[in-house]
Amino acid sequence: MEKSALVYSEEGYHLAFSGGKDSQVIYELAKMAGVKFQAYFYKTSVDPKELLSFIRENYPDVIWLKPKMTMFQLILKKKTLPYRFGRWCCEVLKERNGLNRITIIGVRKQESKKRSDNWKEFSTSCKLGSDKVMLAPILEWTESEVWSFLSIRGIKACSLYQTQTRIGCIGCPMQYYKSQNKELNQYPNVKRAYINTCQKVIDNNPESGFAKRFKSGIDAIAWWTSGLSIRKYIALRDLQTNIDYDNCTNK
Repeated sequence: MEKSALVYSEEGYHLAFSGGKDSQVIYELAKMAGVKFQAYFYKTSVDPKELLSFIRENYPDVIWLKPKMTMFQLILKKKTLPYRFGRWCCEVLKERNGLNRITIIGVRKQESKKRSDNWKEFSTSCKLGSDKVMLAPILEWTESEVWSFLSIRGIKACSLYQTQTRIGCIGCPMQYYKSQNKELNQYPNVKRAYINTCQKVIDNNPESGFAKRFKSGIDAIAWWTSGLSIRKYIALRDLQTNIDYDNCTNK
């Protein structure tokens, strides 16, 4: 498909490079195939510092695309946090890149049922009035095949994989809530920034749904990392608040 990629751009393929193991594989495959491509890293403003250092040191030819707005600026604009069923962060920070190009991505079916059901090796769509063309060469690969390939090719992965199974934005709501908590505690400055931003949303928009649901930025992040729906979290929070422990007696 290189000829088609060159019709869109003289750079050839647009390769979406996250610094994670899957993007390392598609980067290596593109090199092995001898096709023309340029790799891009979509910086989000909540990327782990270890990942940023890893990309700088090991993939100096990757071009960094900086966001027009940081994650925290987007939260203020949207007046809410991104969540599993309202993941506007990826749509703004990542998915608007690679338009009118053939983009190589490291998506794999094994990662989720949604990806297994919806993704194809080659797909086309329209986004913001532009062509969104994507090629997923490792769609059918298993995780063990990814690691075996990197080992065979002598490619080292980011050090974060020594303590976690995925690498992405700090606090990503798509991960298991216990992992989300662990990650935020690992980066206290980022967690504090999330809390402070949520507090600003509440203070600046007292009539918003967000402000009416959450009592503070700390309260909002407690829900975000609870693994519960908003309705269930608030019900349990308010139930606990209303219990008069001083007057409780054991029977």
